[in-house]
Amino acid sequence: MSHNFTPFPVLETERLTLRELNLDDAKAIFGLRTNKEVNEFIDRKVPRNLSEARAFIDLISKLTLNNVGIFWVIESKSNHQLMGTIGLRHFDDEDEEDYAEIGYEIDPNYQQKGFMSEAFDAVIEYGFQNLGLKNIEAYTHYNNEASIALLEKQNFVLHPERRDEGFENNRSYRLEVSS
Repeated sequence: MSHNFTPFPVLETERLTLRELNLDDAKAIFGLRTNKEVNEFIDRKVPRNLSEARAFIDLISKLTLNNVGIFWVIESKSNHQLMGTIGLRHFDDEDEEDYAEIGYEIDPNYQQKGFMSEAFDAVIEYGFQNLGLKNIEAYTHYNNEASIALLEKQNFVLHPERRDEGFENNRSYRLEVSS
């Protein structure tokens, strides 16, 4: 499956703009990716400084430029603040047809207000309608109750037999396109 993310697809919802990540976001990305509450259930390398946050932004830009992943900034329409991120990648992983993995994070100040559900709706619609995906999978820590509740609200189904290689505490949830 081949995708083309040029021009970058900006997604709009009632309260949000999902837009491309850029170097002007370095400070906000650094704050988000170093937040202890955000990272409680995520096993990843935390940036130590703004330079490492910029390197992350460069990496994401290359994934998008090479059409192997797409990563949106979740921005408030009312105040243009970066609230979180959401993205799709690992297209056609493990030889599964029309598949992508979704990843997401949101600043604790914006949690429990429906923003991530709103962003999910837009990205899922984009994935199924624009990219022709048939399956979207999410991995989340088995103790991350907020993430599990979000996935279940979005009609993702637990697949207990699936494992996130190298992350034994993660569980797989999957959403298949409606027929």
